[in-house]
Amino acid sequence: MLENLVLASNSPRRMELLRTCQINFEITNHSFDEDAVTEKNTTKFAKILAYGKAASVANQKEYSNKFVLGVDTIVVYKNKILGKPKDSIEAEKNIRMLSGKTHKVISGIALVNNQKNISLVTHQTSYVTFEKINEEFIKFYLDNIHWKGYAGGYAIQGIFSLVVKKIKGSYTNIVGLPMEKLYEMITELKRT
Repeated sequence: MLENLVLASNSPRRMELLRTCQINFEITNHSFDEDAVTEKNTTKFAKILAYGKAASVANQKEYSNKFVLGVDTIVVYKNKILGKPKDSIEAEKNIRMLSGKTHKVISGIALVNNQKNISLVTHQTSYVTFEKINEEFIKFYLDNIHWKGYAGGYAIQGIFSLVVKKIKGSYTNIVGLPMEKLYEMITELKRT
Protein backbone atom coordinates (compact mmCIF):
# COMPACT_ATOMS: atom_id res chain seq x y z
CA MET A 1 0.00 0.00 0.00
CA LEU A 2 2.71 2.50 1.04
CA GLU A 3 6.36 1.55 1.22
CA ASN A 4 8.58 2.76 4.03
CA LEU A 5 5.87 3.79 6.51
CA VAL A 6 7.02 4.76 10.00
CA LEU A 7 4.50 5.20 12.82
CA ALA A 8 5.63 7.97 15.17
CA SER A 9 3.82 6.39 18.11
CA ASN A 10 3.87 3.42 20.44
CA SER A 11 0.08 3.28 20.65
CA PRO A 12 -1.05 -0.36 20.67
CA ARG A 13 -4.41 0.71 19.20
CA ARG A 14 -2.81 2.45 16.22
CA MET A 15 -0.50 -0.50 15.61
CA GLU A 16 -3.44 -2.89 15.74
CA LEU A 17 -5.45 -0.84 13.24
CA LEU A 18 -2.53 -0.73 10.79
CA ARG A 19 -1.90 -4.47 11.15
CA THR A 20 -5.61 -5.26 10.71
CA CYS A 21 -5.49 -3.41 7.38
CA GLN A 22 -2.30 -5.29 6.45
CA ILE A 23 -0.22 -2.12 6.26
CA ASN A 24 3.49 -2.74 6.82
CA PHE A 25 5.19 -0.24 9.08
CA GLU A 26 7.94 0.29 11.57
CA ILE A 27 7.61 2.06 14.91
CA THR A 28 9.60 4.78 16.60
CA ASN A 29 8.99 7.36 19.30
CA HIS A 30 8.61 11.01 18.41
CA SER A 31 10.46 13.78 20.25
CA PHE A 32 7.85 16.50 19.80
CA ASP A 33 7.01 18.54 22.92
CA GLU A 34 3.21 18.30 22.97
CA ASP A 35 2.96 20.57 26.02
CA ALA A 36 4.50 23.46 24.07
CA VAL A 37 1.42 23.76 21.80
CA THR A 38 -0.91 26.56 22.91
CA GLU A 39 -3.36 26.62 19.97
CA LYS A 40 -6.94 27.15 21.21
CA ASN A 41 -8.77 25.90 18.09
CA THR A 42 -9.25 22.19 18.82
CA THR A 43 -9.00 21.00 15.21
CA LYS A 44 -5.84 23.03 14.57
CA PHE A 45 -4.45 21.78 17.90
CA ALA A 46 -4.83 18.11 16.86
CA LYS A 47 -3.30 18.82 13.43
CA ILE A 48 -0.32 20.71 14.91
CA LEU A 49 0.39 17.81 17.28
CA ALA A 50 0.11 15.22 14.49
CA TYR A 51 2.45 17.19 12.24
CA GLY A 52 4.88 17.89 15.08
CA LYS A 53 5.12 14.19 15.91
CA ALA A 54 5.66 13.19 12.27
CA ALA A 55 8.15 15.99 11.54
CA SER A 56 10.21 15.26 14.65
CA VAL A 57 10.82 11.75 13.31
CA ALA A 58 11.13 12.71 9.61
CA ASN A 59 13.86 15.20 10.58
CA GLN A 60 16.05 12.33 11.79
CA LYS A 61 18.50 11.24 9.10
CA GLU A 62 17.54 7.54 9.21
CA TYR A 63 13.87 8.39 8.54
CA SER A 64 14.20 11.29 6.07
CA ASN A 65 13.50 9.05 3.06
CA LYS A 66 10.46 7.37 4.64
CA PHE A 67 6.83 8.35 5.07
CA VAL A 68 6.32 9.19 8.73
CA LEU A 69 2.80 8.97 10.13
CA GLY A 70 1.94 11.23 13.05
CA VAL A 71 -1.46 11.10 14.72
CA ASP A 72 -3.01 12.85 17.68
CA THR A 73 -6.50 12.09 18.96
CA ILE A 74 -8.31 14.38 21.36
CA VAL A 75 -11.67 14.27 23.12
CA VAL A 76 -13.51 17.60 23.12
CA TYR A 77 -16.55 18.55 25.20
CA LYS A 78 -17.93 22.09 25.09
CA ASN A 79 -14.80 23.20 23.24
CA LYS A 80 -12.57 21.94 26.08
CA ILE A 81 -9.93 19.30 25.40
CA LEU A 82 -10.11 16.35 27.78
CA GLY A 83 -6.63 14.86 27.76
CA LYS A 84 -5.39 11.62 29.25
CA PRO A 85 -6.36 11.73 32.94
CA LYS A 86 -3.44 12.02 35.35
CA ASP A 87 -5.28 10.09 38.06
CA SER A 88 -8.60 8.40 38.91
CA ILE A 89 -10.05 11.68 40.24
CA GLU A 90 -9.60 13.36 36.86
CA ALA A 91 -10.89 10.23 35.08
CA GLU A 92 -14.03 10.25 37.22
CA LYS A 93 -14.58 13.96 36.53
CA ASN A 94 -14.34 13.33 32.76
CA ILE A 95 -16.68 10.33 32.87
CA ARG A 96 -19.31 12.23 34.85
CA MET A 97 -18.99 15.21 32.50
CA LEU A 98 -19.55 13.01 29.41
CA SER A 99 -22.32 10.88 30.94
CA GLY A 100 -25.53 11.19 28.92
CA LYS A 101 -23.96 13.71 26.57
CA THR A 102 -22.43 14.01 23.09
CA HIS A 103 -18.79 14.94 22.60
CA LYS A 104 -16.33 15.18 19.71
CA VAL A 105 -13.31 13.03 18.99
CA ILE A 106 -10.85 14.79 16.70
CA SER A 107 -7.76 13.19 15.20
CA GLY A 108 -5.08 15.17 13.46
CA ILE A 109 -3.19 13.01 10.97
CA ALA A 110 0.05 13.84 9.15
CA LEU A 111 2.23 12.08 6.57
CA VAL A 112 5.69 13.59 6.15
CA ASN A 113 8.53 12.60 3.83
CA ASN A 114 11.41 15.07 3.94
CA GLN A 115 13.37 13.60 1.02
CA LYS A 116 10.37 13.94 -1.31
CA ASN A 117 9.33 17.25 0.29
CA ILE A 118 5.86 15.91 1.11
CA SER A 119 3.74 17.04 4.05
CA LEU A 120 0.08 16.08 4.11
CA VAL A 121 -1.94 17.13 7.16
CA THR A 122 -5.66 16.65 7.70
CA HIS A 123 -8.15 15.71 10.39
CA GLN A 124 -11.21 13.59 11.10
CA THR A 125 -14.04 14.42 13.51
CA SER A 126 -16.46 11.90 15.01
CA TYR A 127 -19.24 12.33 17.56
CA VAL A 128 -19.92 9.99 20.46
CA THR A 129 -23.01 10.01 22.66
CA PHE A 130 -22.95 8.12 25.95
CA GLU A 131 -25.88 6.70 27.86
CA LYS A 132 -26.38 8.06 31.37
CA ILE A 133 -23.64 6.19 33.25
CA ASN A 134 -24.62 4.70 36.61
CA GLU A 135 -22.57 4.73 39.81
CA GLU A 136 -21.87 0.99 39.72
CA PHE A 137 -20.31 1.25 36.26
CA ILE A 138 -18.25 4.31 37.20
CA LYS A 139 -16.88 2.56 40.31
CA PHE A 140 -16.03 -0.61 38.36
CA TYR A 141 -14.40 1.41 35.59
CA LEU A 142 -12.23 3.43 37.94
CA ASP A 143 -11.31 0.49 40.17
CA ASN A 144 -10.10 -1.53 37.18
CA ILE A 145 -7.96 1.27 35.74
CA HIS A 146 -9.61 1.16 32.30
CA TRP A 147 -9.06 4.92 31.98
CA LYS A 148 -5.25 5.04 31.95
CA GLY A 149 -3.58 6.23 28.77
CA TYR A 150 -6.75 7.23 26.90
CA ALA A 151 -7.82 10.68 25.73
CA GLY A 152 -10.88 11.66 27.73
CA GLY A 153 -10.29 8.69 30.03
CA TYR A 154 -12.02 5.99 27.99
CA ALA A 155 -11.45 3.48 25.20
CA ILE A 156 -14.39 2.98 22.84
CA GLN A 157 -13.21 -0.54 21.97
CA GLY A 158 -13.14 -1.63 25.62
CA ILE A 159 -15.71 -1.85 28.37
CA PHE A 160 -16.89 1.66 27.58
CA SER A 161 -18.57 0.25 24.46
CA LEU A 162 -21.33 -0.84 26.88
CA VAL A 163 -22.40 2.77 27.49
CA VAL A 164 -22.14 4.14 23.94
CA LYS A 165 -25.57 5.24 22.79
CA LYS A 166 -24.61 6.55 19.35
CA ILE A 167 -21.60 7.15 17.12
CA LYS A 168 -21.61 9.56 14.19
CA GLY A 169 -18.56 9.36 11.96
CA SER A 170 -15.50 7.14 11.88
CA TYR A 171 -15.20 4.41 14.51
CA THR A 172 -11.46 3.97 13.84
CA ASN A 173 -11.02 7.69 14.46
CA ILE A 174 -12.43 7.20 17.96
CA VAL A 175 -10.07 4.26 18.50
CA GLY A 176 -7.15 6.55 17.58
CA LEU A 177 -6.36 6.37 13.85
CA PRO A 178 -8.93 7.29 11.18
CA MET A 179 -8.16 4.57 8.65
CA GLU A 180 -10.49 5.99 6.00
CA LYS A 181 -8.60 9.29 6.13
CA LEU A 182 -5.23 7.52 6.01
CA TYR A 183 -6.38 5.59 2.93
CA GLU A 184 -7.43 8.88 1.26
CA MET A 185 -3.99 10.34 1.99
CA ILE A 186 -2.17 7.29 0.64
CA THR A 187 -4.35 7.35 -2.50
CA GLU A 188 -3.53 11.04 -2.98
CA LEU A 189 0.19 10.30 -2.65
CA LYS A 190 0.02 7.59 -5.28
CA ARG A 191 -1.51 10.08 -7.74
CA THR A 192 1.44 12.47 -7.39
